[in-house]
Amino acid sequence: MKGRIFEIREFTLHDGPGVRTTVFFKGCNLRCAWCHNPEGQSFEAETMTRANGEKIVCGEDWTADALADELLRNADIMAQSGGGVTFSGGEPLAQAEFLMELIPRLKRMGVHLAIETSGYASSQAYRSVVTQVDFVYQDVKLLDSDAFRRWTGGELDVVLANVAWLRGNGVPFAFRVPCIPGVNDSAADREAFVDFADGAKVEFLAYNKAAGAKYPMLGRTYPCPPMSS
Repeated sequence: MKGRIFEIREFTLHDGPGVRTTVFFKGCNLRCAWCHNPEGQSFEAETMTRANGEKIVCGEDWTADALADELLRNADIMAQSGGGVTFSGGEPLAQAEFLMELIPRLKRMGVHLAIETSGYASSQAYRSVVTQVDFVYQDVKLLDSDAFRRWTGGELDVVLANVAWLRGNGVPFAFRVPCIPGVNDSAADREAFVDFADGAKVEFLAYNKAAGAKYPMLGRTYPCPPMSS
């Protein structure tokens, strides 16, 4: 089995404690209008063409052994800083079977593991992976089913079911909310997210103003109306 990765970013500081390596998994079953990693949406390898003509292939296949070896190159630095490896994407749970092969290879070396997920996955995939990591960043994008469907293309009930299980599982977690102008960034929205968290930590993430920059490089148009109108 191989996993498809579109970026490995070393020495990251905002995806968990300490110095970390963040692994971006290719493929996502949601289509958030504000996505700032459009090269992570498709499960297929793609080519991004920069304005200067430079071409970048997005999507490289790795075996679990090879990827573990790559991630463990900085194991000493991560350990000294209390860091580790964070799985992101795309949606890492869309490649849950590969993750379940990769995780034991990192855990046996004592690597702290975190995952950032939309929660849009089957309960089996969600639970099998989450119980194997040390920390979960659970994205919460919208709390209304119709709005969630409109802006992400998915069904909110899938996320809510996984969040309900997460609350009682015992794995440390925090909610992350991407604040999108005109979509979910009002004072009332923030209050609703805090109420939803029910005492759990909530991180409000500022909108990435460069979110649309990659779309032309993929031959696509940035679909987020609040920022394109």
